[in-house]
Amino acid sequence: MGRILELVGGPPASGKTTYIRNNYGNRSSREFVHLDFDAMVVREVARMRLEVREQEIRDHVGMVYGRERATVMYGDSERVTVDWPFCISKRAEEYISIGRKTGRLIECNFITTRATEAWTRALTRHVAGEYNAFTVFCDKEIDIAEALRPTFKIFLEAHRDMPASVERVFPQADEAYLWDNNERDATPVIIAHCRKGEDIEIVDKKGWDNFQYKRKINIYAYFEVLGRHVEEYLGKPRTIFNIKYNNLIHGRDDKVFLI
Repeated sequence: MGRILELVGGPPASGKTTYIRNNYGNRSSREFVHLDFDAMVVREVARMRLEVREQEIRDHVGMVYGRERATVMYGDSERVTVDWPFCISKRAEEYISIGRKTGRLIECNFITTRATEAWTRALTRHVAGEYNAFTVFCDKEIDIAEALRPTFKIFLEAHRDMPASVERVFPQADEAYLWDNNERDATPVIIAHCRKGEDIEIVDKKGWDNFQYKRKINIYAYFEVLGRHVEEYLGKPRTIFNIKYNNLIHGRDDKVFLI
């Protein structure tokens, strides 16, 4: 089949890491290599112990990651996977271009989740992981809702823009699959797939319609943090937030979500 570059897409905490671990966790570096820029940033933050500014860390990791990416792409590994976070089509297209230049077939697997479930996971992962790494929430007196607001607008924009981004990127890949991962700890179910230059074939009409409904997300939706607690996950503490959203979906003015 030849060497493959696989884009594993989806919003934060949608199940990308679980998908990769379940499919390739026991393979050797000759068979499989995973590139994850964001994970490298978090590891470097922990190593630096906040002795330097966030942007300096990202600049350093960007330089290291660029060299590693080139080595891996032109290397002999049969399959290389990369994260396609936040459904940014330009980032996916950049990797597709690199993959073509290095003689790899392009495969895309995008994982979608319902809004409330996805945002529960996103809060859990990013507040306890990436954001705590940069001490955004170390000050106990900080207004958590206000601190979250700029980043959550990005989360909302990412979910809203998913259908358009998938429809743009999928026909550029040799093989592309859209998966529904709404049931936690369950096996993802295929919604649609596509081959290069062809129209997207819908397998699950209801799942596809739910996916398209993301276009109606209100990126300025009001939310408040009702409380928080710390629980242990995989041997590490993480902060869980109880969030109340209002006017989350256009056309549902009275709808309130508690997650």
